[in-house]
Formats: sequence, C-alpha cells, structure tokens
Amino acid sequence: MPLLRKRKSPSEIPAPAVADEDWAPYCRFPGHMIGGNDVRLLVDGGQAFPAMLEAIDGAERTVLMESYIFHDDEAGRLFAGALARAAARGVITCLGVDGLGTMHVPAAFFEEMERAGVRVLEYRPPSPWRRQWGLLRRNHRKLLVVDNAVGFTGGINIGDEWLPREQGGLGWHDIHVRIEGPAVRELTRLSISTWRTHGEVDLPPHEFLPPSPAAGDTWAAVVGSRERKRRKAIRQSYLHAINRARRYIYLANAYFLPDRAYRHALGNAVKRGVDVRVMVPARGDILAVQLASQSLYGRLLRRGVRLFLWNDALLHAKTAVIDDLWATAGSFNIDHRSWAMNLEVNANIVGPVFAGRLREQFEEDQQRCTELAYHVWRRRPWPLRFLERFFGLFRRWM
Repeated sequence: MPLLRKRKSPSEIPAPAVADEDWAPYCRFPGHMIGGNDVRLLVDGGQAFPAMLEAIDGAERTVLMESYIFHDDEAGRLFAGALARAAARGVITCLGVDGLGTMHVPAAFFEEMERAGVRVLEYRPPSPWRRQWGLLRRNHRKLLVVDNAVGFTGGINIGDEWLPREQGGLGWHDIHVRIEGPAVRELTRLSISTWRTHGEVDLPPHEFLPPSPAAGDTWAAVVGSRERKRRKAIRQSYLHAINRARRYIYLANAYFLPDRAYRHALGNAVKRGVDVRVMVPARGDILAVQLASQSLYGRLLRRGVRLFLWNDALLHAKTAVIDDLWATAGSFNIDHRSWAMNLEVNANIVGPVFAGRLREQFEEDQQRCTELAYHVWRRRPWPLRFLERFFGLFRRWM
C-alpha cells in the first residue's frame, strides 16, 4: 500500500464511515499513514500479556522486543521463558531493556536468557565505567514485533504491576495496541536502529523487513523517536490533532506535565467549543512528578479543561482520542522528557472504528474517576501548594 502523503481521491482510499473532509486532515500529521492494517485495543496486562506471549510462541523468523521495565518476577519469567523457547526454535530473538528501568534486576536474570540464545541489549546503563553509559537519555519504548508482521506497543511494561489482581499482580490500568499489517514495518525499523547504534550484534535488514501483507482496512502510522532523529514527531502529531479537534478531546496520561504549547492548544480548543477532558492519576507512583503535575491543574481548569482523577489502581496509560477520527496509544507521556530525551513510540490510528472503541474505553474509565472542580482545587492547604510550586520548578527534568 502506498504511503499517504496527501489527500487521496475517494477511489484510492477505502470509503470511511465519515465524510472525507472530516477525517483527511488528521492524515497529514507527522508520520506516514499507511492502510491495510488490523488494529486491536488491548486493555491492561490481562489482555495484553496473553496476546503478546501467543505471538512470541508463534514466531517463525524473528522476535524484537523492547521494554523500559523488565522485572525478575512472575510476569518477567513468563516472557523470559517465551523468548527462550523462541530462541531454541532457531528464531532470531532480541530483547532490549533500559539500563535505568532494569537497574535493580539481577544480572543473572538476563544472563540466563543469553545462555538460552536470547540476544540482550542494555540501553545506556547508568554506570560511568560501562560502555555507552548514560543517565538522562532513556529507552522508554514498549514494543514487540514478531516476524515483521505482528506488532505491539503501548504503555505496558513487563512486570507484576501490570498483572491482574486475581493473578497476584497490582492491576495497574494501561492500554496497549496490537497491529497487524504494513504499519508494523516501522516498529521493526525503530528497534533495528537501536541495535545498530548500541548493540554489539549487527542485525541484517533483510532478516527483518520482508513485505508485510495487508491484514485489514485501518490506516495507521507508527511514530517514534530515534537517536538524534525525529524527537518531536510524536509531540507534533498530538498538537496537530488537538488543533484540528471540533467536538471532543479525551486524553489519558500517567505523567501529565504539559508545556505552554499544549496548554495553549487545549485552551484554544475549549474556546472553539470542544469538550476537553484529561484523565490523570489521583495518586501517582512518583511523588515528585505527581506534585509537579498538580502545579499545572489550576491553569488548565481556568482555561476550561475538565480534569478527572483516576481513583483505582495506578493509571499508567498514555492515550488520546479526538472526534471519533484520530487516536493514539504508546509510551509517550505529555512531558518534556518524552519528546526531548527519551526514545518513545506511539501508534496513531485514523478512522472511526478504533477511535470509537478507545472513546468507549475512556468513558468507561471515567466512571471510576472523580472530576476535579476549580472551586475545590482552590481550597487545598497551603503546604500542598508550596510543595507543588517547588517541584513544579523542576518539571522539565521529570
């Protein structure tokens, strides 16, 4: 399928369920839209983990996996076993983990996988005496590609935090997507680029980039940042879509630290009559980030943005859906680190079917939230205000 660089005639694009003039503008954001994909929404580890493990167990040629967090726990051992089984079948199996995200994981855990034939890459270990070390720049991606045909990305790491509570996990709430079709190719490219820059194994491109046949009728773009390249691509796609919203904008973000451009775009959308809702954790897992995020709530509420505080197990999702036309899910937080420092990846999807499904999920999740009213927010105690302002000074580094 050709890349969508400009608006096509109706004969060139499968007829969508909405008027072409409504959905075509969302195809012009950074990242090339390509048709012929099947995209499915996976909610929490309860849906994502079984689908990912099934894909690994069915791999015939290649498995590429990256995860910021990969714990030595029940979930981690499930995936370690699946990767080892793939390697034993002769599948080229590569696992990339972040040096900071896995800092407390015993080295023996990954060494055991390497002995089983899994190639393991630790991205920028936070140790000055080690090769290609680093501290600020992290690999925050969560991706899995099998045979360059089926890919997964979203906010879910590999750890018991994402296991359902009935399986002994913490039941963190998150969103992943499964993609089958030509758009998967870019996930493969992103992972290969990291291995070529930081890995000791040179991965030949012909092993990973065979043609990907069409698997559905959904238009999608995988947008990701690489070393020194395309760092603003996901941010630009967000702003592009927000600035074109006509009816609603629903954002869910675990570490929500919007800069002036985001706040201005959301405020202008409210002025246009757009229903803007943002879902954030009521209690985050990183106190400093939570307080820095809260330092911005007043500015957003005064602009007319509606804030919903998630009250259940930790909200870790990073999603957006706009007008039942454009949707995104991935690893990208709306903060400075995600666009300026980290390696990130998001899947952007255009069309009413997937966007409508993500909207329904947001509305379902909203039932477990408390809406924050501005008059209530103004009455918070002064010690909390002081802490918010203090940590807000450092939000560019969180």
